[in-house]
Amino acid sequence: MNRITHIIKATGISGAERHLITMLPELDSESFDIYVIVLTEPKKPVDQLFLTLQQAGVKTERMIINRHADLYLVIRLACRLRDLAPSIVHTHLLHADLYGTIAARMAGVPAVISSRHNDDPFRARWPLSVVLRIINKYTNRFIAISERVRTFTVKTEKVPVSVVDTVYYGLTVDEHNRQTIDARAEFGLSKGPLLVCAARLTEQKGHKWLLQAFRSVVDQLPEASLLLLGDGPLRAHLEDTMLNLDLAQNVRFAGWRTDVMDILPSADLFVLASEWEGFGLSLLEAMSFSLAIVATEVGGIPEVVLDGETGWLVKSRDSDALAGSILAALRSPYKMLECGQRGKLRVQNTFSVPKMIFDTEKIYNLILTQIVCAKVANSRHDVLSTHNGINKDTV
Repeated sequence: MNRITHIIKATGISGAERHLITMLPELDSESFDIYVIVLTEPKKPVDQLFLTLQQAGVKTERMIINRHADLYLVIRLACRLRDLAPSIVHTHLLHADLYGTIAARMAGVPAVISSRHNDDPFRARWPLSVVLRIINKYTNRFIAISERVRTFTVKTEKVPVSVVDTVYYGLTVDEHNRQTIDARAEFGLSKGPLLVCAARLTEQKGHKWLLQAFRSVVDQLPEASLLLLGDGPLRAHLEDTMLNLDLAQNVRFAGWRTDVMDILPSADLFVLASEWEGFGLSLLEAMSFSLAIVATEVGGIPEVVLDGETGWLVKSRDSDALAGSILAALRSPYKMLECGQRGKLRVQNTFSVPKMIFDTEKIYNLILTQIVCAKVANSRHDVLSTHNGINKDTV
């Protein structure tokens, strides 16, 4: 059995972490021995991620990362990887890409795969861009979660197109025995239209544009409500923005929730105002409940949400356009219903977990085959070298 060690740096549970929670338990346990190392900050142990993976039967451990530049972490990781002796190290997110790749090579791991979960603008900035181009040379293969991220990885990080594969996130939704939450009653909201946004409270997710747009929506539909699911460093600032826009009666900050899938059935519309986005797993979750979408046309979002078919797409950082599409959706209930139904079918047909698992295992098997071929080639080379040496001595 081939051991594959995943390394991810986590401060909470967002798209990349939820991807692992969905994917790892479904991989073929007879072919792959999966192990996870979660890099965590001292004050953010991400207990929920750790416990969720363990409860799913995935062997997991934590390793502290003390700062962005934690060189000692490389040594600790390399020592641990020598003990684990994986055939492949599979990294997720920036810190794991950097530290995990270096440590894997120091430990003599045969192959490294990196999943690219976002088209992060900072990857294109000096000096990180130079560092990544060096690190990428020691990575055997890359998995992009969307065609947009694949293009970004090739053009921005200068990775050969032949070693980058696109594997979309997959989603499984258990519609049986699910306890739905009445979000309006839970959060003290009116009975009017309810918009939900599930996203970390960071600059990337564009909440400031969403709040500005929602001010215009409330001017037209005073009973409308917006529920923000998620937490992050911008929470205090965004709460101030909400108060300055006089939206305290219409907006609720719910914080980080483990029951998002129980809340979504209460929504009328799902909104996402990201400034950049590799994929947008929350969009799949919303579509799985037949929710129409209003989102920005950035990154991989147009690959998930089809404009005019499963929702409305608008330019990023444009609160007027965002407000206009939200109002158009809420004033077209039959159109929203049609978009929601088509969205659910799209999740089932295009973004299924079995397809994601099949595509991922195909890449693992390809790399493992290459490892075996390289070993055979090296063995033959050693035999020939020894043979030639004997002949030379004999002569």
